[in-house]
Amino acid sequence: MDPGQADFFKCLGEKGLPMKQTDSGIPIVDSSKADPAKVKEAESACDGRRSAPPVTSEDHAQAKAFTACMRANGIADFPDPDPKTAQHDMEKLRLKESPEGFAALQKCGGRPQSLTGGQSAG
Repeated sequence: MDPGQADFFKCLGEKGLPMKQTDSGIPIVDSSKADPAKVKEAESACDGRRSAPPVTSEDHAQAKAFTACMRANGIADFPDPDPKTAQHDMEKLRLKESPEGFAALQKCGGRPQSLTGGQSAG
């Protein structure tokens, strides 16, 4: 577990959530003993201490290839992936709502991990 994730779970414990460890030693909230409202509150309070998984050069290469494919298949305004996260901001695009967008998604492999914003091809 990376240090950012460990810090997040430490914070949850500090907020009073009951914690336990998995067989592999990873801390998790003991949901059988936790009040769901308190879990939500603690997660919100601790969210700034959570880190995202590391992004690899392969993630960037796949995101750039997906961008090129979408553009080559008629979606000229398809966004570049974020340079830090390799994610695409899909908030403003409505690809499933247009036949061209849906067709391009299918040709380019559906919905890669790098898409965010609630869009889905399948």
